[in-house]
Amino acid sequence: MMLYEEIRQRCRMYHDGDGYSYDESYASYLKDKDQNKWNNPATLDCDEVKRLVRFVNKWKSRVPKNDETIRRLLNNLKNEVPRLNTLHNTTLLDVKFDEATMQGIAKCFDTITGSPVRNDGVTVIRRPVGISKMLHVAINPKLFVMWDGAIQAGHGPMIDTGSAYASIFLPKMQRIAKCAVKQVEEQENLSRAEAIQSFTEHCKKGNSLAKIIDEYNYTKYTAKWGL
Repeated sequence: MMLYEEIRQRCRMYHDGDGYSYDESYASYLKDKDQNKWNNPATLDCDEVKRLVRFVNKWKSRVPKNDETIRRLLNNLKNEVPRLNTLHNTTLLDVKFDEATMQGIAKCFDTITGSPVRNDGVTVIRRPVGISKMLHVAINPKLFVMWDGAIQAGHGPMIDTGSAYASIFLPKMQRIAKCAVKQVEEQENLSRAEAIQSFTEHCKKGNSLAKIIDEYNYTKYTAKWGL
């Protein structure tokens, strides 16, 4: 089976299986978030951060919800989102992973990861699964691919750092996406734009390639569903 065929099949499995329970919260968050605040991070507030935390925790992250965590996360997002917004119109297929871009993503990732604290003020170092979800839904669903521990392990030894996410994981997800799109172009005699559209029609219309790759990863490495 060619890669593009496996991705299509796994995306259908995702939406017919466990993924169905995630679809509603995913679509709801993207619809309800205040995009103007993310476009102008100085206007972000605690309510918007709480909405984001509620979403990622529905997706099995464990970000503390105490007031101190929310305030720290808000402060870090205000500082880091302007850097990420330079990538606002970039897609997974088109982004250039040069040194400056990778370092920028890594710094943002690590800064946001370091924010959660318990009520007693002790810093909580958690696997930053939730950060990739935050970057995906809040900043750019067309660029950032979500991960978890099983997905990391499935793509080879990888540590939970911004550097690994930006310089290893995302470039590999780009190679997978480019390979699959190229296969559709060649096998179905389509243009690049038509091949990308073909994925959204065979998987779930409206979802980005970055989300489609996540669904492929989830069924293969997290849920471990066979074909």
